[in-house]
Amino acid sequence: MNMDSYRKQAPQGQSSRGELVRLDSVSMDEDDEILPDFEAEVDGRRVWVTAVLERTAVIEPAPGEPKVLVNRRRLLVDPSQLRVRHLASKEAARRGREAARQLRLQEHNPAA
Repeated sequence: MNMDSYRKQAPQGQSSRGELVRLDSVSMDEDDEILPDFEAEVDGRRVWVTAVLERTAVIEPAPGEPKVLVNRRRLLVDPSQLRVRHLASKEAARRGREAARQLRLQEHNPAA
């Protein structure tokens, strides 16, 4: 899969548009991350999500108001509005670092 973002599909059994679910209940692959900048609802109030972390999210209650950290369980979102990015696995990243290290060694110690 490429590194482009894609829209998250609504889970089975849910209407495809407008149904809100808890952010922590949105199922994703292990190597996916939710991209920020989407609307959500907290305690019946519309907010803007500026960052999504492992168990929490950073929200902006209204333009100009201070940002607030909230638990993902409190955020209600429309899954069809979420953008998700597939991350390279840790193993693939490790292989890439090792290959780069090998290239640097070859540049500094050319074979005679």
